[in-house]
Amino acid sequence: MKQKFYRLPINFDSVFDETEPGMPVCSELESIDQYIEMIITTCPGEHKFNKNFGCGIWDMDFELVVSRKHWEEDFTARILKAIQSFERRLKDVKVVIRVQEVAREDPAMKTTAIKKKVHIFVNGRSVSSNEPCGFNYILYLGPLTTE
Repeated sequence: MKQKFYRLPINFDSVFDETEPGMPVCSELESIDQYIEMIITTCPGEHKFNKNFGCGIWDMDFELVVSRKHWEEDFTARILKAIQSFERRLKDVKVVIRVQEVAREDPAMKTTAIKKKVHIFVNGRSVSSNEPCGFNYILYLGPLTTE
């Protein structure tokens, strides 16, 4: 029997709606991509049923950076550790980040802030097929947000 992977966010209305064909599904790679994004953007302690779930980068959001190289190495290591701990459908995981300072406008508040824009590249192999796969994400720090 083929395994089903559900598209996030889960739409529970489709479960109870008899006119809908069921919950939207996605491929295994799309599911891994969504799950890694959830891991990265979840602060440890936030998940009600697993207080360890998430990524320790949240502790670094407003950290005073003494050494950019050390900060980037720590940031990368925390992401790698979180993915290796919680995404078991990937093996041989490697994480590379690229950081740049950008001006980000908030149209609602009519303000501009300088933020760290972090490009996160995750590569690995699918456990089920041994095929190489890659994912990328963009985060803005100070406070942490996604694109």
